[in-house]
Amino acid sequence: MKTSAIVAAVAGALALGGYVAYRTMRTEPTVTAQSEPAADAPSTVQAAETLPDFTLANLSGEQQSSHSWPDQALVINFWATWCAPCLREIPLLKEFHETQQANGITVVGIAVDRPEPVAAFAEDMTFNYPVLVGQAEGMEAAASFGVDFFALPFTVFTDHDANILGVHTGELHSEDLENLAAVLEALKAGRIDLEDARGRIDGRI
Repeated sequence: MKTSAIVAAVAGALALGGYVAYRTMRTEPTVTAQSEPAADAPSTVQAAETLPDFTLANLSGEQQSSHSWPDQALVINFWATWCAPCLREIPLLKEFHETQQANGITVVGIAVDRPEPVAAFAEDMTFNYPVLVGQAEGMEAAASFGVDFFALPFTVFTDHDANILGVHTGELHSEDLENLAAVLEALKAGRIDLEDARGRIDGRI
């Protein structure tokens, strides 16, 4: 009896493992999830200096341009429902969007995912900022920023004139957004210039 029980348990574990592998092969995008930035590597791609023009569907299924928020500084956050660090930072992004809208800062989520799981997740999360959706199209949108490494979460910061200030790969934390708000305030007030702002975002200053 003990031998039969062990055989049954092993068979069950193998079946479960096979199903998980099958689901992973069927549904997981080629991007990866990570909670910390990757190690520095030589770049072979020219990074974009201004916000690229791309169009993706929003949660209502309507096509929306990346330039739908003129005169707004943007926090463009690429995420997916299967990415744990992405989901952890969404409440922080919601709070930041709510508190910084008066300062002309807008969070835009871009789900690199299938529409169905994103729609189901959005019902529970109740986003207070715009969300665009596209699996392959979302990856193309991320690539348009000219980075040669792409893992989720991935966030791009722009100023109020659509100039790209910097990118952040990995999970965002409150200090990252606090630094961004301070840099944008100083830039808008004329206390620093664009290059100083970029240096403060990527840690050179």
